[in-house]
Amino acid sequence: MASKLLDYLAGHAGAGLPGEVTATTRDCVVAAMKLLAPRTPLRVAEPPEIAGAATRWAREGVALETVLAAYHDEIRAGLEFVAADTEGDDVVAGAQLILRVLEMVTLKASTAYVDEHRLVAREHQTAAQTLVSALLGGHAMGDLAMQTGIAIAPAYQVVALSIPAHPEERRPGLGAAAARRKLRRVQSALAKPLGSRALSLLSAAGGTVLVPTDVRPARIGSPAMTAEVLAMLSDAAEVPLTAVVAVGATARIPELAARTHDLLDRIRGADRAPGFYRVAEPQESPDCDPAQPVPIPVVTSPNDHEIGRSA
Repeated sequence: MASKLLDYLAGHAGAGLPGEVTATTRDCVVAAMKLLAPRTPLRVAEPPEIAGAATRWAREGVALETVLAAYHDEIRAGLEFVAADTEGDDVVAGAQLILRVLEMVTLKASTAYVDEHRLVAREHQTAAQTLVSALLGGHAMGDLAMQTGIAIAPAYQVVALSIPAHPEERRPGLGAAAARRKLRRVQSALAKPLGSRALSLLSAAGGTVLVPTDVRPARIGSPAMTAEVLAMLSDAAEVPLTAVVAVGATARIPELAARTHDLLDRIRGADRAPGFYRVAEPQESPDCDPAQPVPIPVVTSPNDHEIGRSA
């Protein structure tokens, strides 16, 4: 039975999924089946091609859904073959074998894919943080941009962001973990409205976000930190955030960062309401000008974190 099933799967044509993915997943299923077909213990070493293929697809941007769909198509074909071409004890043995293969390829491929995806994300985050630090320090950007692969815009929104402590951070033994979870929620929420080119250097207490923009007024639909985006971030953080925003050429980032963080410190020192503030242009009031109110729920927990100018 096992040899017939192997022969059938080796010649299975697939279900219209990307050709290379289909062929590779078929080879992985066959390799797993060859390994599991004898009456071996349940715990055996997986064929290395399962993890290798998943790692490569994660790097190439092939969706995990596509990978798993290709595997499940092979498993479905195997079950259909067992149901139609075997009988008696062979049906049970064949189904058990296929289910063991399904468990092996699904767990191994998913784990390898997610691990590689996390590694890529960490690499990008490290490169982005290096670039932010250089921009805030006013260093030359040419070589660093080439090394990181991140394009530098001619101008940026420079955002000084304050993130108050979450009530969970006050609970004994849970403070550090709660702060990390809060920060991850904020970082995740930043991605959708601001896009992949936005750069951030954040701690659980706040920091700096750089959003690429035009020197001229932003085009309709261009990513930007707004009162609405700040409200989304506050919802994600589960505490009311405060943002002070200035816009200027890339060369002015150190100056604008110092100015926005100084203004943020003054706003917090004066106990002004959380929300979205922008740095006034020269023709406007010399102090900050609050934008439209942001509907953020009132949180009574005081903020005892300090934000450095280059946080």
